Amino acid sequence: MTLEIVQVVQELSSAGGVETVASELVRIFNRNGLPNVVLASAVSSDFEHASGIQRIMPWLSRIPTRGPFRYIGRAIVVPLFTLAVTRALSRHPEAVVISHGDSFKGDVLVVHAVNAQSLAEKRSTGQWRWRLNPMHLWVSLRERWMIGGLRYRIFVAVSSRVTQELQQFYDVPSSRIRIISNGIDLDRFTPDPQGGRAIRAEFGIPADAKLLLFVGHEFHRKGLAHVIGALEQLDDDVWLLVAGSDDPAPYRKLSHRARERLIFAGHRSDLPAIYSAADAFVLPTAYETFSLVCMEAMACALPVFATPVGGIEEYLICGVNGFRIKADADDIAAKLADAFADPALMSRMRDGARQTARNYSWERVGAQYIELLKQIDAIKRGGDERLQERAPPLQPDTPIR
Repeated sequence: MTLEIVQVVQELSSAGGVETVASELVRIFNRNGLPNVVLASAVSSDFEHASGIQRIMPWLSRIPTRGPFRYIGRAIVVPLFTLAVTRALSRHPEAVVISHGDSFKGDVLVVHAVNAQSLAEKRSTGQWRWRLNPMHLWVSLRERWMIGGLRYRIFVAVSSRVTQELQQFYDVPSSRIRIISNGIDLDRFTPDPQGGRAIRAEFGIPADAKLLLFVGHEFHRKGLAHVIGALEQLDDDVWLLVAGSDDPAPYRKLSHRARERLIFAGHRSDLPAIYSAADAFVLPTAYETFSLVCMEAMACALPVFATPVGGIEEYLICGVNGFRIKADADDIAAKLADAFADPALMSRMRDGARQTARNYSWERVGAQYIELLKQIDAIKRGGDERLQERAPPLQPDTPIR
């Protein structure tokens, strides 16, 4: 019998990290001729007419889950979809089910982040506004059920950091964890000088300016205030472009001397051109598990200046593809100034960034997923659960034979 794959994700698109991973896996499975079905409620135009897409409660896609009322929308959409899709899985009893956290059961749970750790980070920095978001209660309960209850055969951690968190908060046995990083579409994310020039022209950024780039939808957690603080200290030929859908108003007030050089672009779908317009990508984030945006930036030959948190420390090498920074405006400004003063170093780091991204191509990452799913399919058909414990962990750079 042929391996059948069912993938569960609430939204199939490229709008966010989770959605992008699910979309790329669809493409990988299709290219390898593997029968696969996606159970989703919202589907982007890229997949509207694709075969193998089964819409679950499609009317949920009309409820906004982004923008100013996103918390209310998600509090409605996510629980309803989870309940409905879990029931729908009964129609696929022979399939290997890979879920991105949107169903109560399955074979493989891709753990993009551990909510318990995220909340611990917020509490440690004195943030309590998250208590007003009803989604946190739902996600916490769902996480305890899925992960704490070991409801899945295998938990895929997108980085070593996530592995540690799974064991720290939920005592997940190491035999039940596989490390498979997120991948990057090297055909889409590639240097685009023409697109970069068009972005600079669109926002009136001088062609010879040194352009910093920040990409993210959670400005506070990802440290935008520190980047603006650094911009205030840097020379007048340094600009900052911010791409993301969070509220820019509080952050505009942080800029005084550099106010005219701070540009908020809002949500953008042309990220390859955005990355190609910049000279350095800056992300002093407080918490990550892999940071797909850092990898996207590297794929576009953009040196990355980021805090070594989550999976970032696994691929960010100082002086090779960027620099590790602190969540501190003085440290960011100093490291950027030193790097910009050495054009040869910046050139080497551009090359190093692109080379790093090649190690995380979706072809390599997808092959690891396919091998894992084949292992689980053999277990399900043979009924030998011991194979699950004997299966060797898959690392990001492990070739599949």
